[in-house]
Amino acid sequence: MTRKQFLLTAPFAATVMHRADASRAAPDLLLTDTSGKLIRLSLLRGKVVVLEFMLTTCPHCQNTAKLMSRLQKEYGPRGFQAISLPFNDDAPIAAPGFVAAHQLSHPVAAIQRDRVYEFAQLSPIVRHSVPIMVFIDRRGRIRAQYEGDAPFFQNEEANFRAKSLELLNEPGPPATRGVPPTRKSPVRTSPSTLRSFTP
Repeated sequence: MTRKQFLLTAPFAATVMHRADASRAAPDLLLTDTSGKLIRLSLLRGKVVVLEFMLTTCPHCQNTAKLMSRLQKEYGPRGFQAISLPFNDDAPIAAPGFVAAHQLSHPVAAIQRDRVYEFAQLSPIVRHSVPIMVFIDRRGRIRAQYEGDAPFFQNEEANFRAKSLELLNEPGPPATRGVPPTRKSPVRTSPSTLRSFTP
C-alpha cells in the first residue's frame, strides 16, 4: 500500500515534542464530523477510542478507514469508537466525498494540521508518514501510537484487532452508580426498571 509522507513547513510552537510519550493523557479535541455532529473527545471517556490522523488522498489511509468502519460495527457495542481525522489542506471540503466514496460508517472529521502535531507530539523538523494511529484507553490515556511506516501496519488488521481487544478487555474508570440526588427513587421497583446513572 502507498504511504504518504508530510512535513510541516510553517514555524510551530516549541511545545511540540521530538518524540511522543509512550503513555500520556489524551488532550481534549472538539470536532465536527461530516454529518454536522459535534464530537468532544473527553466525553468519550469509558470507551476505547482509536483516532486515524490521515490524508484523504492517501491509499493506505483509505484502506485503514474502511477497516475502522468494519471494526466499529463489530466492536462498537463493546465500547469501541473509531474516528478518522483528515488534515490535508482541503479536508473540510474533501471529507464528505471521501466518506461517500468509501462508504464509511464511523465518524470522519476534518482537523487542522497544527492540531495534529500538538496532539500526536510530532516533531516539525522530520518527515512523518500517514496514517498515524492513536489508541486511547477507557481512562482517556494514549496507550499506543503508530505512524504509517511502522511494523504495526505490516499485518494491519490482525494488529489493529489485537490492540483494540487488549484495551476493550481492560476495566474502565470508576463509574458513579445509583440514583442522582435530585431524583427520587420509586417506592417499588422491579429489576427491569432499575437503571444505573452515569453523569
